[in-house]
Amino acid sequence: MTYFVTEQYLKLNTSITQNVDANDIIPLIKTSADMRVRSILGTYFYKDLLTKFNAQTLNSNEVTLVEDYIKPAVAWRASSEAIIELSYQLKNKGIQTQSGDYSTSPEQSAVMFNYHHKADKAAFYENRLEQYLIDNKALFPVFTSQSNTDSVAKGKCSSANLFNTNIHFI
Repeated sequence: MTYFVTEQYLKLNTSITQNVDANDIIPLIKTSADMRVRSILGTYFYKDLLTKFNAQTLNSNEVTLVEDYIKPAVAWRASSEAIIELSYQLKNKGIQTQSGDYSTSPEQSAVMFNYHHKADKAAFYENRLEQYLIDNKALFPVFTSQSNTDSVAKGKCSSANLFNTNIHFI
């Protein structure tokens, strides 16, 4: 199953280079989608979109949601996670850092700087996705369905209009 983003999409749209082994980054796509995008969409809507995406049966509004909002969020979150995962890999002798001919492993502070830099981009796209859903909730009946109970964004839809815009003078 494809979790909205392919290896090719990651390598074309993030700073992950072509020489990164797909086996090292593919698991990061699923966890990035599950941990971040699923909480924004809600499990019910997430599963619905994922099923339709893999079956290639998305409607035009869902295509826009996936292509313009979900894919960048998943890709940049996976890219940020790759910084840590590729810098420090768990091997049979414990956590190891990679070192090859004519390369050196960066200091931990450089790894963390890069992680946070990518995580900031991921957060930008996640916030953008959330706001798009809030602003366009009427386009996605599965999102607003009563069955979609655990969406962070849906919860903000109902609280977004708490103030009465009528002015009353007493």
